[in-house]
Amino acid sequence: MRLKSIELNGFKTFATKTNFEFADEITVIVGPNGSGKSNIADAVRWVLGEQSYKLLRGKKTMDMIFSGSEQRPRAGMAAATITFDNSDGWLPIDFSEVSITRRAFRDGKNEYLLNGQQVLLRDVYELLGKSGLADRTYTIIGQGLVDAALSLKAEERRMLFEEAAGIGLYRSRKADAERRLEKTHRNLDRVEDILSELKPRLKSLQRQAVRAEQYDQVKADLRVLLQEWYGYHWARVQSDLNQAKKQETKYKLELEQARKNQADFDRDLSDNQARVQSQRSRLNTWHRELSEHHSQKENISRERAVIEERIRSLEKRIQDLETERVRLEEQTVLTHERLDHSRGDLTTDQENLAEFQRRADQAKKALDDKRSQMGAIEKEATDAQNDLNEFTNQQIRLRSQLVDRTDQIDKKNERVQSAEKKVKEARDSFENIHKQFLKIKAEFDRDSAAKTEIETELDQILVEKEEGEKIRQDLYAQLSQKKTEYSQLTAELLVLQQSEQKLAGYAEGAKLLLTESRKGKLPGALGTISNFLEVPEEYEKPIAAALGDFLDAVILEEDKGSDKALELLLKETTKGVLLPLNRLVAIDRPKLSNNIPGLIGIAADLVQSPPKYRPAIELLLGRVFVLKDKKDLNRVLRDQPPGTKAVTLKGEVFHTTGEIVAGNEGQAGVLSRSRQRKSWQEKIKSAGQEISKLEDSLNQVDNKLSEFSEQESSLKEKLSKARQTVDEIDKKFRQSSHNKIEADRQIEWESAQHQLLLSEITEAEKDAVQLKGDLEKIQTDISLSQERASQSISILRGFALDEEREQLAHWETQVAVAERALQDVNQRVDEREKAWTDADNRLKTNSKLSQEYKKQIKDLADESQFLEDGEKTIQKEISELSKLIDETDLELGKDEEDQRELQNKEADARRILNQSERSYAQSDINFTRNREKLESIQERIKEDIGLVELDYNKDISGPTPLPLEGYVQKLPVVKEIPKDLGGTIREQRAQLRRLGAINPEAQHEYREVNERHDFLTEQLSDLRKAEADLKEVIAELDVLMEREFRKTFDAVAIEFKDIFSQLFGGGKGQLILSDPDDLTGSGVDINVRLPGRRTQGLSLLSGGERSLIATALIFSLLKISPTPFCVLDEVDAMLDESNVARFRKLVRELSSETQFIVITHNRNTVQVADIIYGIIMSSDSSSQVLSLKLDEVDEVIDS
Repeated sequence: MRLKSIELNGFKTFATKTNFEFADEITVIVGPNGSGKSNIADAVRWVLGEQSYKLLRGKKTMDMIFSGSEQRPRAGMAAATITFDNSDGWLPIDFSEVSITRRAFRDGKNEYLLNGQQVLLRDVYELLGKSGLADRTYTIIGQGLVDAALSLKAEERRMLFEEAAGIGLYRSRKADAERRLEKTHRNLDRVEDILSELKPRLKSLQRQAVRAEQYDQVKADLRVLLQEWYGYHWARVQSDLNQAKKQETKYKLELEQARKNQADFDRDLSDNQARVQSQRSRLNTWHRELSEHHSQKENISRERAVIEERIRSLEKRIQDLETERVRLEEQTVLTHERLDHSRGDLTTDQENLAEFQRRADQAKKALDDKRSQMGAIEKEATDAQNDLNEFTNQQIRLRSQLVDRTDQIDKKNERVQSAEKKVKEARDSFENIHKQFLKIKAEFDRDSAAKTEIETELDQILVEKEEGEKIRQDLYAQLSQKKTEYSQLTAELLVLQQSEQKLAGYAEGAKLLLTESRKGKLPGALGTISNFLEVPEEYEKPIAAALGDFLDAVILEEDKGSDKALELLLKETTKGVLLPLNRLVAIDRPKLSNNIPGLIGIAADLVQSPPKYRPAIELLLGRVFVLKDKKDLNRVLRDQPPGTKAVTLKGEVFHTTGEIVAGNEGQAGVLSRSRQRKSWQEKIKSAGQEISKLEDSLNQVDNKLSEFSEQESSLKEKLSKARQTVDEIDKKFRQSSHNKIEADRQIEWESAQHQLLLSEITEAEKDAVQLKGDLEKIQTDISLSQERASQSISILRGFALDEEREQLAHWETQVAVAERALQDVNQRVDEREKAWTDADNRLKTNSKLSQEYKKQIKDLADESQFLEDGEKTIQKEISELSKLIDETDLELGKDEEDQRELQNKEADARRILNQSERSYAQSDINFTRNREKLESIQERIKEDIGLVELDYNKDISGPTPLPLEGYVQKLPVVKEIPKDLGGTIREQRAQLRRLGAINPEAQHEYREVNERHDFLTEQLSDLRKAEADLKEVIAELDVLMEREFRKTFDAVAIEFKDIFSQLFGGGKGQLILSDPDDLTGSGVDINVRLPGRRTQGLSLLSGGERSLIATALIFSLLKISPTPFCVLDEVDAMLDESNVARFRKLVRELSSETQFIVITHNRNTVQVADIIYGIIMSSDSSSQVLSLKLDEVDEVIDS
């Protein structure tokens, strides 16, 4: 067996669900102090059923639940699930994987689950106890418990060796044998006491038995007389009962007819009332609707009135606007006339101003002309001189520019030649780059198409893979559900098998017989009758009820078995039912009528059983009719022989003699076990097949997904390469495109530079020609300027300006006056234009408002028309509703008249019904009285005669007779009796009274007490023999325990010596029995001598030395008697590095037989691990799990 995993959820510091998967050999759990790693060892103890909270480092159940922190709320429960690999069958349960779950809640409640099924703690103990796992104290070695092995007393330390030797089972057997021996002693004392009490009673019962025999003789004679007496009176009472029955039947028919008539009238009246109620409801609804319509009509009228008032208001506003418009138009015309007059004044003033201005301008012009002439002549002289200077300067500047232009032309010609060369080079480079660009572009297009194709294929694969994953998840969910269902069915079948194994539900007698049969003490016992019956589910209850006590009847094959069974039943003073096959007598089946609808059939035909047991089935069920209900009971049991009975599907049993048995529902459970077992086996088989199919489908899907994954990996690799190629080509393509563009730009720039140079040369040549012409013109201008300057100086002396100045002043005054007048006229024109504009704007606003009001009037008129149409519609609906109301009122009146007539008829029918009920009640009382007479005489018959078979008339039903043909006497039919028969009967009764009180059971009691006396005498002998046997068993167990203990102790002592030397590098370690002569109670002492020291007591050693010695002891026990797994919680805490290395070596050696879970914070111990888990404490006070590599361990420990 192997510990696979443990899952924690809410346990101590593990707030969230945490799962630990353990290695086959060694798993190490590391972490700093306070991280919660030791809680894992506590969880293993806890889930295996540990009840000592001291060992779990707590005080109560609540301490096992995560208590919360400031950042994280507390948990509501703690749960831990431990899973074992039980492939080797170490645990005695038919599962290859066993999971045990324990849950604890804050109210202190604990739950235990075994493979998901809730069980008791006792069940967990039993499962672990059978494997020896529950008793081993060295399976989980917690903090401080290593040293405890040394602190134990010698007698207490012995328990470790007994666990290793596996003699706990022998010790429990010995304790059980001792308890049985003590019980045997008590039984011996009790049997002897009972025998001393029985002997005097046996003599008294013998005397009572003689008197009882005389009493029985007189009673038998009286019985014959009473049969004749009751035979006569029985027939006469039945005749009276028949007559009363006929009368009761007649009145019953009349009553049924009266009830039918009454029901008809009630139904008609109810229909009429429903119709009236419906009409009234419709009228109420229509009246309500009519009221709503009138209300709507009134609302519409009010709305129309409001709209008409608004229309009148708007029309009034339009009239006001029209009046305002006329006034504004008149004002506009007047304003416009004034504006025209002002504009005329403005024109006149402007003309005057223009004239005065013209005169002033003329005067000024004359003055200016003279001044101009003088200035012109002066300016001419000055200009001529300036021109002469300027022309001279220009001449110099133009000559310099001509020289510069000539030099520029020469230089630009040189640059043109260079530019032509660069243009040619740029065009050649562009051609090469363009060819390279076309080549790279073709490669890019080809690789891009290939990449797109791969991406498309990859997308398709991913889609198919995703669909496959969904299918896989669905299949996995179905598989998990089916496996859960399979486990539940298997567990239910197991529970059923255990119930059958424990004989749950059987009577005590059947349990006793079947138990003895299993022990081989009851030969020929085949089982109970229910074991061999296959009953359909719908017939289980009636078949179980019909069988009654025979349901647990034990079928026997031999006569010897019958005697032994009777002996066992008498010995245990319990009741049991036997069916010896060789003694069963065949019976005749009753006649079966096929025309009874409620009859299902004979019970024996409704069940199946092996042919061997068919006689027993026929005997018990061959005379049992199965009915759907008791409606056809009388028809089925009528004229059937005694012993015939009928049973309904509800489990009611009716006998021909009148007995009725009901209420046996619990018995059907035993009978249904065979069907349930077969059903669950079929379901388990079906679930197993479905699981196989789902697993096959899941494997197919997994294979397909693997193919998809391989294709995906291949395509991703191709796509990665294609993308890399495309990226490289894309870089080249973009670089080539950039180079092409740059080359094209270079050509354009160089060409432009070449054209620019050519144009500059042309402009420079033009400038040179122009400069030459300008130089020639400048020379001419210089000559002319010299001549003009001489002429102007001579003319200036003959000019005068006084007359022109006076004329100018006069006209300037006239212009100022005209400008002032014109300014005033302009102001008046502006004012009148503004007034005309305002009036025109107001006129436009008036027109706009008028149009809006007219539109509103039109909208309101449309709304009014719509409301008017609605009002007409509502008026029409009001008329229709009024018509419906009137018509319905007429129908309601007619129905109410019919109702009154029906009520009168119903009253007459009720009166007839009351009369019929009274007549029927009287006849029923008469019939009941006669029936009671019949029952009374029947009771007297039972009291005086006992069980007899009674004859019933064909019209009188009686109880179904018991199947006791040949055992019950039939009551004779007597028509006449002697007159002195009554006196004779009285004399016989008097004789019985004279005999006095008789013990009717005296003979039976005498036989029983005598048999019991013989039985107890035999039991006394058996008990004395059993006492001797138990003493012998206890002695044998003592010898066996001593032998196994000695064998284990010697082996562990040898291993302890070797391991001690390995751990200490020498020295001597010994295990010694404290009392070698008493191997059953001797303790175990430890003597050690460390290297280089003398022998000293354990209490004088250091902590590390004690830890090494305890480790040597534990490892010695593990080596001799290995456990499936062992948890070591910081057992290396006291060891130094060299000792840890030896400790690590021993753990590795023992891991071949024992799986180790080592909890430590020692860096050197970690090196032995196959799997390492790191535990750290997070900020919310919960433990977090890390899966570590060896080089990460130091970081976790230091954290």
